[in-house]
Amino acid sequence: MSVKNFKKLALKDKESSKLQENVELVLKPIINSQIIDGVLLKCVDLQPGKRNEVQHKLGRLPLGYIVVRKRADARIWDLQDTNPAPGQTFSLACSHAVQVDLWIF
Repeated sequence: MSVKNFKKLALKDKESSKLQENVELVLKPIINSQIIDGVLLKCVDLQPGKRNEVQHKLGRLPLGYIVVRKRADARIWDLQDTNPAPGQTFSLACSHAVQVDLWIF
């Protein structure tokens, strides 16, 4: 999934055109923000002592991740530097079994 660009309409009314320009000024930095273009993965089960390969479905290499929700006390870290398939999966390790929600971007 990717964020769609703002499309201005060809309008004859100057006020409407000015409004579109102002909306574009506000939206452009948000649309271009790399952290916005991501996916929310819910209820991902992570197991300790192994490489947990999570299908991210971004269609590109991920830039990072945020643990949005963690359902147990556990440390979580990524193994992306040694991930053999970073275009398809996000590789994570954890200290204890835990279920998490992740924002992968």
